[in-house]
Amino acid sequence: MNNLKNLGCISEPIPFTGIIDYPLTNDYMFRSVMQSNENVLKELLCSLLRLNSDDIRSVQILNPIELGKKIDNKDFILDIKILMNNNSAINLEMQMNNQYNWPERSLVYLSRLFDNLNAGESYKTVKPAFQIGILNFTLFPKHPEFFATYKMLNIKNYYKYSDKFTIHVLDLTKTHLADNEDKNYNLDKWAQLFNALTWEDFKMISTGNKNMQEAAETLFILNGDARIRDQCEAREDYRKTWDTIEQHMIERQRKIEELTSSNAELKSLNKEKDSIIASLEARIAELQE
Repeated sequence: MNNLKNLGCISEPIPFTGIIDYPLTNDYMFRSVMQSNENVLKELLCSLLRLNSDDIRSVQILNPIELGKKIDNKDFILDIKILMNNNSAINLEMQMNNQYNWPERSLVYLSRLFDNLNAGESYKTVKPAFQIGILNFTLFPKHPEFFATYKMLNIKNYYKYSDKFTIHVLDLTKTHLADNEDKNYNLDKWAQLFNALTWEDFKMISTGNKNMQEAAETLFILNGDARIRDQCEAREDYRKTWDTIEQHMIERQRKIEELTSSNAELKSLNKEKDSIIASLEARIAELQE
């Protein structure tokens, strides 16, 4: 893992003031921080997987990128593939835009990750696989949850089929729904750090947690790297484009609902009209008789 050379040996306090140009919700910055600081990555995984710090002995990023290198394809996926303790495979991704395909996308990621047997190995030795999505939208609006865990279960008696195939979803828009277990593992604080837009807020939230303070230092240093800033800006442009597309989709859906409602009203009026006509025709027939 590419650790920043200056981390842990900063001689003077960093002037954490003002707006964070590229916070952790920028997927390129998120990837850069996690790839650059192993302690920060371990701390985050402990919170997400409900582990103690001693439970994680090693983390290895299986798909490292060259930080600062230009990304030509704006659809470039910045998910992080991690091997933890040489035994567990993890896919971690920050996703800001709702492209309305996350359930299917996460299942594809998890299935690829789970297929990790080498030739000749026993099925029993397949590594546990975890897909973790940090989302800035609510996946299932009718069932909002701050941190959700999905496993394969028997739909009748809810008996767990396996512990080796798991999806976690962290909803950054629902921090108020964090329960006691979330708070015990500082997951609510991590969500607050992701949502922090100023250095003052980041510093206040991370106070008392060494690894979160390291996250602040790493984030500050990477925000000062011109090459990384260029890539973060490109990702911001891509995100804004998706925001525009999403707004058009929402507006289009609203118009469809309005037209559907109007159509339903017209059908109701036509039905009422037909009923009145039928009643009048019946009355005319009576009068003619």
